[in-house]
Amino acid sequence: MARPDRLPPYLFSAIDAAKNAARAAGRPIVDLGVGDPDLPTPRPLVEALAAAVADPAGHRYPAQRGAEILRSAVADFMGKRYGVTVDPATEVLVLIGSKEGLGHLPLTCVEEGDNVLVPDLGYPVYGQATILAGGEPRPFKLREERGFLPEAAELSDLADERTRLLFLNYPNNPTGAVAEADHWRAWARVAQERNLVMVNDAAYLEVTLDGSRPASMLAAVDHRADRVVELHSFSKLFNMTGWRIAFAVGHADVVGALGRVKESMDSGVFTPIQEVAAKALGPDFDDLRAGVMAPYARRREMIVPALEEVGFEVFPSRATFYVWARVPVGETSTDFCARALAECDLVVTPGTGFGTGGEGWFRISLTAADEDVATAAERFRGWR
Repeated sequence: MARPDRLPPYLFSAIDAAKNAARAAGRPIVDLGVGDPDLPTPRPLVEALAAAVADPAGHRYPAQRGAEILRSAVADFMGKRYGVTVDPATEVLVLIGSKEGLGHLPLTCVEEGDNVLVPDLGYPVYGQATILAGGEPRPFKLREERGFLPEAAELSDLADERTRLLFLNYPNNPTGAVAEADHWRAWARVAQERNLVMVNDAAYLEVTLDGSRPASMLAAVDHRADRVVELHSFSKLFNMTGWRIAFAVGHADVVGALGRVKESMDSGVFTPIQEVAAKALGPDFDDLRAGVMAPYARRREMIVPALEEVGFEVFPSRATFYVWARVPVGETSTDFCARALAECDLVVTPGTGFGTGGEGWFRISLTAADEDVATAAERFRGWR
């Protein structure tokens, strides 16, 4: 069987098909499914891009591993924001979105017959990229009773001599769970003992609802002693999903191997976009971040009370722009989400789209206009 034939259907393709059919029928759909920010990229960054695009020098092939201006900005940012010292020349790599980096990482170390530890619950790309590299995804459970954090001992037991990578994602999509420094240190000990590369998909590291700052893996683990790499994204942080810009930072050998894979796959990110990304990480970072994050806490306060009023259990979270809630007793996640669309014209995501451990849960995205979130809240109140 060809490797692509082993891939499961992509969750959001099926959701989009159902949503589009309902809209074509003229129904007033409120979409709280996909986590794509509804608000535009901050105006100062848009204006900076317009100015950068006007310079013909930026129209040629970009620097393969990232423009020096952005890699230096990343190094400065990691130092000031997280207290982590990194070498911009060897420990930073610019990505065409963090999904691209996640997809290429298994190609750096996985051979036919190897396996990769992937979270169940988790972003489907971790397992899909493993399959495309010839490996086998080996799921580990994220359980509610542990706050949707893996048990270090279970990770160690699952790993063997053919295990190459450990994928983690904190703050977590879909649950909103947050890992602290002690967690990172415990998981790093497992990775070191088992000779694994540990990866944190940190796309939501700065997406917090209370102004707090979750722990960066690299602030807790020495990336020069341990083979660890963290992937940061501009997509959620600055409403730049369509710009396709992110970076990997961590152990020089891991970053270097990912860079070598990328050299065979792509030609880097458009230089003006890299220049704007460097600006976003600069002196205006705090103001830009505050403006982007402000709507999410407000929207959560709109919908969580409505869910709880009619008996839904909501997992408490201070990070990501998702709400993770239980479906009614006796109903599957898929059936509940289909019923939400059929009876309430609401698009929400079944938890099973993120693994078998998501059965019994559904995810709401807060990346819709305030009025849509308010409408959804009223529909939930009047439904159950």
